[in-house]
Amino acid sequence: MFATGTVALLFLATPFLIVPISEHYGVSEGTVGLIALVQVGAFAAANFLLPRLLRPSGRILRYAAVALILLTLLSIVPQYFAVLLVLRALAGFAAGTMVWLAWTDAMKHAKTMPSIAAAGPLTALIASPLIALVAVHGDGAVYGVLAVATLPVATFIAPVTGKKRVRGVISASRSNRVLLVALLALTFFGSALSLNLTIVARDIHGISMFAASIGFSCNALGGLLGSRFPKWRAHPGWFLASIGVALFAIVFGPVAFFYIGMVWWGFAFWMGIPGVFKMLADRSVAPGERAGDAQGVMAIGRAFGPAMAGVFVDGGALYALAITAAVGSTAAGLGVVGVKEGRDRRIDSDPHASNLEDE
Repeated sequence: MFATGTVALLFLATPFLIVPISEHYGVSEGTVGLIALVQVGAFAAANFLLPRLLRPSGRILRYAAVALILLTLLSIVPQYFAVLLVLRALAGFAAGTMVWLAWTDAMKHAKTMPSIAAAGPLTALIASPLIALVAVHGDGAVYGVLAVATLPVATFIAPVTGKKRVRGVISASRSNRVLLVALLALTFFGSALSLNLTIVARDIHGISMFAASIGFSCNALGGLLGSRFPKWRAHPGWFLASIGVALFAIVFGPVAFFYIGMVWWGFAFWMGIPGVFKMLADRSVAPGERAGDAQGVMAIGRAFGPAMAGVFVDGGALYALAITAAVGSTAAGLGVVGVKEGRDRRIDSDPHASNLEDE
């Protein structure tokens, strides 16, 4: 839980670092989005590669935590933005290692899995205003807080065990591939806007970074609420499609809609994502077959979305960015709707059809 909470804090801090890093290194705010690209890209690489190369262990978790602390402290030092990018890429890889090991262990213990899953939203709910206050003192102060927050993971002994993943048979479901593309698109367009919400708050709504941080807490609160209504997840695609409306309201609506949209975004996301994961499992050879693929493509989306957004931000086109993100998120949700309706029609026409039969 400490590991996943620490990593959630690391990614939570990124939007609040855009302005301080831009001022510190003399680069544009759109260029600062490259930090999210290299950080999350390395995070995704760790989750794709390490399960196939290493056997999970608590020692690796501790090494990764120590590495993350050192890399975060070193991020205070560099005078060149290019050096910072390298350090943050390495930090992303260390963070990905920690999350891989935390979820590997959680999958074996049903009672602890809810705690691991809730660590991210809980961290965002509590820490968003605190990070906003610290960010006023510069990027170095934020990195100092992130390093201190990682200390418990490096200090406590975590008895993580497991086996190295081996390549197995993958189901040939075409609809599962559509779902993976939808997850990629959802995180791509969502992260493109979320990374720049502090800029939206400042330039469009005229509110402070601290006031914007309350929006991030609202988003986390919505996510926690969404995780508590499993009986409503029969139609995940419609919830995910509604995120587009929330993104539009956050930017184009009055200040109150900034907060209302953030709550609905978190709620709809966590109402939809578990349902998509279940749909993936329903057409897989084994329940966990596509879980790693789903986490990987979502991480890739989060990595490249901010890079695309940087073009809009540097061009002063925040409204165009919001429209693009809203349309893309809605299309991703409707893709899930199409898969679900197609599967339901197929079951109605042939109740005895195999779940693994290619659609």
